[in-house]
Amino acid sequence: MKACVCFLLMCVLAAQAEESPKILTLSKVMNELKKIQQGLTNSNKTWFNSPATNDLKDCCVASALECFRSKVLHLSVSDEKLKKSQRSVHHELRKSFIVDSVSCTPQETQKAQCKSCEAYTMVNSRTFVDNFKTLLQKIYARQA
Repeated sequence: MKACVCFLLMCVLAAQAEESPKILTLSKVMNELKKIQQGLTNSNKTWFNSPATNDLKDCCVASALECFRSKVLHLSVSDEKLKKSQRSVHHELRKSFIVDSVSCTPQETQKAQCKSCEAYTMVNSRTFVDNFKTLLQKIYARQA
């Protein structure tokens, strides 16, 4: 009986090990983004183009993620620790296994006619971060 339980536990851990880099990275990014959100300054004065995740086509998730990633360094934050969080989010989302997990084939992406970052509606920085968090949660839910 103990051998069976140990074998089952090993199988579960092995299955989780394949997904863990994606899950761990997404969790880290979401935690850093939460810190950034709490330390935003001038949130109503700074505006960003922001994909609205509820209108986002599946094959446009990768380009939307890149839009968020490219703008995160421009958020106004209150201290140096939060600037480190910004750099961390920017860096972590460049990892190929994150991008690959949300990418479609070039043909599917072209057919979806994804918007460029500049084509999205302008929102204040607080709404920008909320939209970013929603997209990350959507990606996380697919990976889990």
